Amino acid sequence: MKSSLKTFLWFNNDLEEALNFYKATFGDLQIHEEHRMQPGGTLFTADFTILGHNFIGMCIEGGPAFNDSISLAVQCDGQEEVDRLWQAITKQGSEGNCGWCKDKWGVSWQITPFQMREY
Repeated sequence: MKSSLKTFLWFNNDLEEALNFYKATFGDLQIHEEHRMQPGGTLFTADFTILGHNFIGMCIEGGPAFNDSISLAVQCDGQEEVDRLWQAITKQGSEGNCGWCKDKWGVSWQITPFQMREY
């Protein structure tokens, strides 16, 4: 089996809510595998992709909080898409400087347009 790299995200509360939010925000979210503590119970772990990037999410209270030492960078086409993503992420999250913002769960994001490289 070939090695692979995934970003691991530890949520202290509702992983399922986070995945629903990311699906509504980015559109391109696919859940490949999920595990619940019991049938019909709370989502414990999920392997998923957002815009083709691989993640593993886990939901256990008492874990470390997300911080600014790592962020997820999204490049998108044009200011309109930057504004749409920024508004969705910061609606219940918080704004930062230079394209950084945080979602409701404290995950740090960088939202920038492809065109920024032209400036």
